[in-house]
This record gives sequence, C-alpha cells and structure tokens, in this order.
Amino acid sequence: MIRVTAPARICLFGDHQDYLGLPVIAASIDRYLTLEAVPHDEKTFVFELKDLHQTRQLPLYIEEANVKVGDFLASSLVVLARKGILPDRGYHISIQSNIPVNAGISSSSALIIAWMRFLIQTFGSENINPQQLADWANEAEVEFFGDPGGLMDHYSIALEDLRVIYPSSKTIALLSRPNDLPLILVESGIAKETVGVLSLAKKHALEALKRVQQVAPELNYHNAQPEDIKRFESLLPPELFIYWEAAIANYYITQAALKLMQGNDKDQSRAELAALIAQHQYYLETAIQNTPDAMKAQMQVALAAGGEAVKVIGSGGGGCFFVVSSKEAQPQIIKELLASGAAAAYPIHFTP
Repeated sequence: MIRVTAPARICLFGDHQDYLGLPVIAASIDRYLTLEAVPHDEKTFVFELKDLHQTRQLPLYIEEANVKVGDFLASSLVVLARKGILPDRGYHISIQSNIPVNAGISSSSALIIAWMRFLIQTFGSENINPQQLADWANEAEVEFFGDPGGLMDHYSIALEDLRVIYPSSKTIALLSRPNDLPLILVESGIAKETVGVLSLAKKHALEALKRVQQVAPELNYHNAQPEDIKRFESLLPPELFIYWEAAIANYYITQAALKLMQGNDKDQSRAELAALIAQHQYYLETAIQNTPDAMKAQMQVALAAGGEAVKVIGSGGGGCFFVVSSKEAQPQIIKELLASGAAAAYPIHFTP
C-alpha cells in the first residue's frame, strides 16, 4: 500500500493579495487529507471518498476536452501527462480527511497535492521537489480552469511550515514560528462562495489600478505608498476606491507583520501581531466584503470571550476564521463559540 498525506493551510496575512502578485504570510496546519492506494488488475483508478460516502472511477488517461469544470482529479492527470508522467496500472484509492470542505483552508488543494504526490511517486521517473509539485498543483487547480486564485494554497501545503510567499517571483522564505501565538480554528458552518468573491475582488482591484495608471503609469501595487491611497481617491468611483485602498493597506500590513516575524527572534509580541491581524480583517470585512453578518456575529462572540483578534481565512463569503488569544482563554472561547452556533472550534498548530 502507498500512503501520502497533505495538510490544510491558513493565511495569516495577505488574503486577496497573491492574485495581485503581492506577498502573503501563510502556514500549513495540523488538519490532514490522507490518500491510501492499493494496486489492482483493472486499468482504472477507483476512488473511495470516505467522508463523502462516494465512489468514482477514472481512466488511466483522460483527454483534456473531457475534463469537467472543477474535476481536479482529472485535471491533475492531464497536467502530469503533459510532464511525461503517465500511469500504466490501476489502483484502488481511499481518501479521507479532517479538513473541512469549502471552508477556506484549502481542502481542494490538499486533495490535488496528495493525488499528485501519489502519481509522481508511483509513475514518475525522477524526484520532484516540493516547489515544482506546488507549481504543477496550481496549474491543475487554477490555470487549467482559468480561475482567479493565486499560488498561496499550493506553496503552503506542498512546502509546509510558516512562510512568506512572493507570487510574482515564485520565491519563498521560511519564517520563525512565534513562541506565543495560540490559534483557534473556527468552522462557522456558513457555506463559502469562493470563485465569485475572488473574481469580483481581483477585477475591481485591477480596474482601479488601470485607472490610476492612466495618470501615473509608473505606479503599481508593489511600489504604491500609503499616501497614494488618498492621492488618487478622486479618480476612482467608490466601488473601485475601496479595493484600491484595501490592496495598498493590506500590503503594508503584511510588510509590518513580516518585519516582526523575520529573523531568529521567536518572542514577537502577540499583541503587535494581533493588532495587525485585526487591521487586516478590517479591510477584508469593509472593502473586500468577504465576511458575512453571521460570521461577524461569531467573531464578536470570540472577542467578547477573550479573543484578541479574529480573521476570516481564504476568499471568504463564509467558511472558517481563526482567533488569536492566550492559551488560557481558549477553552472559554471555544465553549462560547459552540454555544453561539459555530459548527466546530479547536486549537490548531503549524506543521510539520
């Protein structure tokens, strides 16, 4: 039997930034998808999706034109075939996970990375480094379907740990894990609307930049300064200005967090990081508008129970958020959240 795993991920800073080419700070967490494969005599892959109580089959080779939208198992086969990785025998594949689905912590990316790891390990002729795997996974999930997402999910999961990711250059840097940053993951129970939120946010941010560049062609989201937010407000209608403001403000929030988290000093102030997380959530909530009212209510419960900061994870519109607090406050926060209607809440830790 062949067994591979892939973790979930959270974004600490830089949500809705990677598709603009701006840096993000993200980490893999201790929620996992596990794939177990046993060879059989049929020339097919037979999947047992245990959590969904479903089975399905895929041929060893599939034509690109026959891949349905959102079928990441099939798109992964097509992408790896382009790289010369061609399966020549069938397997029975069991998949199970404790990563919440459609919740913002990248269950789909974990599935793709585990599936690709198995295919590469079983049918590849050379070792593939984790960053190459991340690029291929991004190709299978985002580029293949023309979706608006970025690289954060795949890099965070394939490489693991706490990292800053620079999407424009596809470079990464490992960060010191803070000694004192206890986190609670909260499954709100609210269904997440990924593609629509991402598409709208990306469209408006790029349109705002396009209008600004008509009078200041040298400006972009990498070199814009905080004072440029108000400087160009008169050029932009309100529905575009909020995205212009959020992109620049969140970039500088991420830069401030990066200064705290770089180097070997693990005793970064939780209060300072929590304040930056709260600022980031402010722009996600008011400008990107990715935090539903029901989730805001749960966030207020967490803060009233001792939380120091909260932030929605991923594209938003529902799904998960995390809470920063002391370890001592975690049990009461979790108790209050569950009483308020959250589907689940539990401490999480970075991996590996």
